[in-house]
Amino acid sequence: MTPPTESDTQRIPVRYWIWLFGAAVSLLGDLTMSFAIGWSATQHGGSVAGLILLLAAAPRAILLLVGGAVGDRYGAPQVLLASCTAMFVVTAALVPATLAVGEPVWLLVILALVVGSIDAFFLPSSRAMPRLLVPSQQVPRALASFQVTGVVFAVTGTAIGGVLVSWAGLTAAGGFDALTFGVMIVVLIVLRKSMAPSKRMPTGMIRSIGAGIRVAFGNPLTRALLITMTVAAGLLMPLDALLFPLLARDHGWDAATAGLLVASRSLGVGVIALRILMRGAFPRPGVVAALGLLLAAVGLLGLSAFDPLPLTFAAGVLSGIGVGTFTGHVLPLLMNSVEREFQSRLQSIVVLCQNIALMVMNPLLGGLSDLDGVGITGVCLGISVLAALTGCVVLTRPVVRAATVS
Repeated sequence: MTPPTESDTQRIPVRYWIWLFGAAVSLLGDLTMSFAIGWSATQHGGSVAGLILLLAAAPRAILLLVGGAVGDRYGAPQVLLASCTAMFVVTAALVPATLAVGEPVWLLVILALVVGSIDAFFLPSSRAMPRLLVPSQQVPRALASFQVTGVVFAVTGTAIGGVLVSWAGLTAAGGFDALTFGVMIVVLIVLRKSMAPSKRMPTGMIRSIGAGIRVAFGNPLTRALLITMTVAAGLLMPLDALLFPLLARDHGWDAATAGLLVASRSLGVGVIALRILMRGAFPRPGVVAALGLLLAAVGLLGLSAFDPLPLTFAAGVLSGIGVGTFTGHVLPLLMNSVEREFQSRLQSIVVLCQNIALMVMNPLLGGLSDLDGVGITGVCLGISVLAALTGCVVLTRPVVRAATVS
């Protein structure tokens, strides 16, 4: 590892740390809510759980490009504040709703559709914030600091989430998530005076969406990274909300133990994020990201093979190390591959690609887990093989192998 340059050692602005605090607290609530929805859905079977997660992804996929263009037009902080306010109202309303009717499938469907719609505006603006708050050279460490802080919250938060869900299901999760969104709203109000107002785009909404698509797919590196992230999302993102709860139920474990499995993956991600935060990203980030997929594949193989809880937990940590290695090097490359004024639109395309992958994979994996002769262990084995193949294909792409964070 070469010593960091002077530009790499510049201090990250204080406003970023203020935002990071709010984002991490909000993440704590999001993890609890995501786990609660997945756990509540899996009580109706893998196929129903996959369908509900599909319904959460569908409105995101439909509205994401609009959400990204709105974020670039009106400013990511403003759109993020409006989205957090909407989520606060929804999650707070979930408490009396679940107390009155419980957790029927129809309520889970409505919740998935509403949250998915708000996410279409929340996610592009939220993911654009690090690039808007720090210099380009600091993006890898800024993202790493978010992952490290997020892991501290996630390791405790998913465990707490498991306890909350075991205690009072979606009722407790909804109330807790509302509190965390309240914290984020206060943070965004505090930051409003420290950020310059956004420049209004001279073009209309449709043209701005088209311009974002051309920028994203016209650049060879950006295009290659988007394709890689789409495939990886379909294979790895169903772990927390779908596969870990199903794996826990298959072993006869309770919700708290399933939360620990989710936390094990987050712990692995945190190990790599801490290394990037302390010493910077590895050279040749494209190559390292591909190797991360191979390492994640080994962890997934362990999840399919191990039965004792300690070994399963260790496999979860290893898969998280692989995922952290992949995301910790791909995301900075992707952010810095386009200009700042396209960040919300780029992130909307990233999330759209991920959601398309999830719309396909969640029902598919949920259905496969219900089949005799396949089950959840067979699903984990299949994902392991496909993740390894994806990593090998990425290593053959010259534009990715030669990429550096500028």
